[in-house]
Amino acid sequence: MIFDAHIIFAQSFVRLLVPLAEVVIHDIATNSICFIEGCLSNRKVGDPSFLDVDLKQLEQQIDQVVYPKVNFDGKLIKSVSLPIKDGDYIIAIMCLNVDVSVFSQMQQLAQAFLLPSAKQPETLFKNDWQEKVHQSLYQWLNEHHLQIESLTNVQKKRVVQEMYTQGAFHEKKAADYIASILRMSRASVFNYLKEIRENYV
Repeated sequence: MIFDAHIIFAQSFVRLLVPLAEVVIHDIATNSICFIEGCLSNRKVGDPSFLDVDLKQLEQQIDQVVYPKVNFDGKLIKSVSLPIKDGDYIIAIMCLNVDVSVFSQMQQLAQAFLLPSAKQPETLFKNDWQEKVHQSLYQWLNEHHLQIESLTNVQKKRVVQEMYTQGAFHEKKAADYIASILRMSRASVFNYLKEIRENYV
């Protein structure tokens, strides 16, 4: 069968992504489905394809045919359509469909989980300077799209300066604490502070 190689690929693709994938091969000559693996669309072999496509245009835009669509059950599907050729002629279209609704739900769940439900009571950590350091550092990292693990020495210096302007170093052991958070030596923090204070004079 001329589609044998494509069928082997389709079966492997679906098995890899089960239960999120489906592959459908549409026969151009009969305008019907000649092969299907997976069960996202609830279709079967022999069902009409309802193809309404300019084959020349499809061939020219093959790198632009990744598209979203809504499944019969309301789930969001991401698809790509690929031509199957016999020589220079397109004889079939293979559609790879992936259910991405689960990833959308995961994204929404993550956003809901990470969103604070209420403002932290100010009296709870009123005198907890370490908590204030955490909040200031997290805010700075978030604003600059950075993580502590990837900070360069220049960026660490900027953090120290930010902590200095917010008064974090008024606490007796703040330098030691901030040095441990930034994974740098206490001496480096004091060197940064010395330079910062000289510039503020």
